[in-house]
Amino acid sequence: MAKSKRASVIKNNNQKLKKNVFGPVEAARLERISAKLLELAAQPKPIKEVEMETVNEDEAKEVTKDDSAMEVDSAKPVKVGSKKIEKKRRVKKSKIVFPKYGEKFSKKRK
Repeated sequence: MAKSKRASVIKNNNQKLKKNVFGPVEAARLERISAKLLELAAQPKPIKEVEMETVNEDEAKEVTKDDSAMEVDSAKPVKVGSKKIEKKRRVKKSKIVFPKYGEKFSKKRK
C-alpha cells in the first residue's frame, strides 16, 4: 500500500513540535532537576548521634557473675509469632437443601 500524504504531513508536524515546543521545555526541566540534585549532593550529610551508656567496672563484674548463673534451658530462641497471615477458611453452605437419594424412593413406596 502507498503511504498517504496526510500521514507524512502529520509525522512532520509532530517532529517539528517535539523539536521547537517540547524540546526546550524538557531541557529546562532536566536542568532544574540536575541543579536540585547537585545542591542536595553538595550539602553535608547529617550525623546521627547515638548515645551509649557507659558501664562502670563494678557493674560489669556483677553482670558477668549473673550471666554464669543463668539456666541453659533458655538457650533455645523463642518464636514470638509467624510471619504469615492465616486466613479464615469458610465452608460454602448451600442455601438449597436437596433430599437424599434414599429419601426420594422411600416416600414414593409408602
